[in-house]
Amino acid sequence: MDKMRFIVIPLFVLWLMGGCVSIGQPSCNNYAGTWELVANVDDSNCSGVGQRFKQVFVVNQNQCQLTIDGGIQGDIKGQGITWSLPSGQANGGTITYSSALAEIDNQVINGAYHWQWSDANYRCSGTTSVAGRILSDQEAAKAELGEFAMQIKHPMLSPSENSQAHTFSITAKGAKQVYLAGEMSDWRPNVFAMQPDENGLWSITLYLAPGAWQYKFIVDGTWIADQNNSHSVPDSHGGVNSVLLIGEEDLLLKADSAVAHGNIIEADLASKHLAQTSAYALYLPPNYHTSKQDYPLLVLLHGYGNNYKQWIIDGKIQHLMDNMIANKSIEPFIVLMPSAGTSYYKGQHESFIMQELLPHVAEQYQVKAGPGYSAISGISMGGAGAFYLAHKYPKQFGLSLPLSGYFDMEMYPSFSWQNFTLDAELTLFCGEDDSISYPSNRRLVEQLNQQGVEFSYLTAEGGHTWRYWNGISEQVLKQVSSFFAQ
Repeated sequence: MDKMRFIVIPLFVLWLMGGCVSIGQPSCNNYAGTWELVANVDDSNCSGVGQRFKQVFVVNQNQCQLTIDGGIQGDIKGQGITWSLPSGQANGGTITYSSALAEIDNQVINGAYHWQWSDANYRCSGTTSVAGRILSDQEAAKAELGEFAMQIKHPMLSPSENSQAHTFSITAKGAKQVYLAGEMSDWRPNVFAMQPDENGLWSITLYLAPGAWQYKFIVDGTWIADQNNSHSVPDSHGGVNSVLLIGEEDLLLKADSAVAHGNIIEADLASKHLAQTSAYALYLPPNYHTSKQDYPLLVLLHGYGNNYKQWIIDGKIQHLMDNMIANKSIEPFIVLMPSAGTSYYKGQHESFIMQELLPHVAEQYQVKAGPGYSAISGISMGGAGAFYLAHKYPKQFGLSLPLSGYFDMEMYPSFSWQNFTLDAELTLFCGEDDSISYPSNRRLVEQLNQQGVEFSYLTAEGGHTWRYWNGISEQVLKQVSSFFAQ
């Protein structure tokens, strides 16, 4: 999956200062000279991480009109400068600008403008603020013209309420660049640059909120787990992510010897569609084997390149179910976790799950029949699968809860918005800091609104991480239980 990266072309910041109308005013203040600006780009709505640039350039003035090399111009009125800009192409889409105001007071410059970026499938917007000054002649003579990227200090580099300091370190003698990447950066590779000492020990200190944090080091482009940390989980690529626990873990995610426990059943099922066996797991609630009742079924789908174990190892679904059944916040139900590799739950894997695995589970276990007792959810690729399968099999699923779904519906050859229907109840969940799935969730929301589909869309702080998914799991399971109780 390609992460969307939105980069505002820094040259456009120069346009902000491009003069404004001075009708009926015989003279204007002199703002000609060398300008030095710092531009702060807020592109968070476009899944960006923010950008900062310093720019130094020459501004010419003719009466009340300012000009900059490249044909940018405008007019002045008092200390205020208004402007308008034509649309342009950036990052494969079109960027347009709203009018804005800049002011110059005693050679100090302040301003801001709003922009919108769009392509055929997606639209987002942001703000760029600028602050700077007109340099003195002496400063201008020494200034280097151009634009220069500036480091933005991440909030986790400074203490905050309830955070704890932790220093990450790795010995990498001879390395040219080392980064820390993980749930603290939403797995973006270039957010936290580490610094070396004279012995080749690279380190960085972050201030982290309580809970578990998965992470890796990136040494000259190679992703490496922390060899000094024995706590790890599979990373979906044949390796592992290191795990750091700050403070206490959520009690719902921990095994509690004081409550009754369900059973995790791991099994293989021979598949004609796959021409091989496929592994899956079931969570059976406490007292299942002595109960004569039938139970509703939740199908939980894993993410790209993983398998059924992801919801057991990372999602800790067995502890959540045990603890929530014990505290009576949910009623018991069965959880089915299939494996689907990188299939997006289409093709042969779709046929296996829908035509072989679900009938097998219904036959072998005490499962209530009917869409009113069947729900489907999943993360990332599994979120897309939960949406797609609920649409395609309305007689199977009555509730669909995609979690940070990565929605590229062109991956599904049989899918068409022209004939789209959805009988199942639908709630979309996505973290506001999710650099992978947030843009595709916004696109899906717009399309669903155009189709007149009833649904809910819930966002909260968080990225494309198990910190976010673990944080919303209690809410998700409660919604599943409430649906079954209707």
